[in-house]
Amino acid sequence: MNRPGLLTACTAMLRRDLTLAWRRRGDIAMPVLYALIVTMLFPFALGPEDTLLQRIAGGVVLVTVLLAMLLALDAMFSSDIEDGSLEQLVMAPQPLALMLGMKILAHWITTALPLIVIAPLLAAMLHLPGAVIPVLLLALSLATPLLSLFGAVLVALTAGTRRSGMLLALMLLPLCVPAVIFAAGAVAAAQQGLPWLAPIIWLAAALVLAVVLAPLACAAALRIALDA
Repeated sequence: MNRPGLLTACTAMLRRDLTLAWRRRGDIAMPVLYALIVTMLFPFALGPEDTLLQRIAGGVVLVTVLLAMLLALDAMFSSDIEDGSLEQLVMAPQPLALMLGMKILAHWITTALPLIVIAPLLAAMLHLPGAVIPVLLLALSLATPLLSLFGAVLVALTAGTRRSGMLLALMLLPLCVPAVIFAAGAVAAAQQGLPWLAPIIWLAAALVLAVVLAPLACAAALRIALDA
């Protein structure tokens, strides 16, 4: 039997995870509904003052998206561990890090991408100026993959641990602080009419580094967890 090509294997893995996620469409909708509800509560709690809402809009949207992504983080590898497909993936001839990279990409598409799509609506609910929304979307497009990559490593470290949701949140939140700071800094600079490209470049550099190293760390952590 011929060994499947890497491109074919990556495409098959991505298609499989997206198909499984589509069959559980309710899980995709939960983070979106959470983000909408949390953002709607801020005008009620702080009042309808436009100046105040505009000042906090960028940070509120970023933190809300971060917390919404945490809802789906625990389930990244749980179904694969339960049905034994993760063990088969470890023994497959394809590089494990590359296959896990496809799973992380599928998780980002099904979890973070819907949140990015509704981010303009969330920003409009907080009266964020329209000229700043493209900067917010760019910041989210760079920060959310970082959260998925960091989260995948932590999920692999806690693989097989029961009730690991709170543990994941406690470990991931400190790692997310730099990404949130740079993303919020870019949005705040755009609101004030200042140069905002430097924080975006730092986010992009961190994302490139994480794309290279996170799948390798995730593969090593999963092998340790499965051998334990």
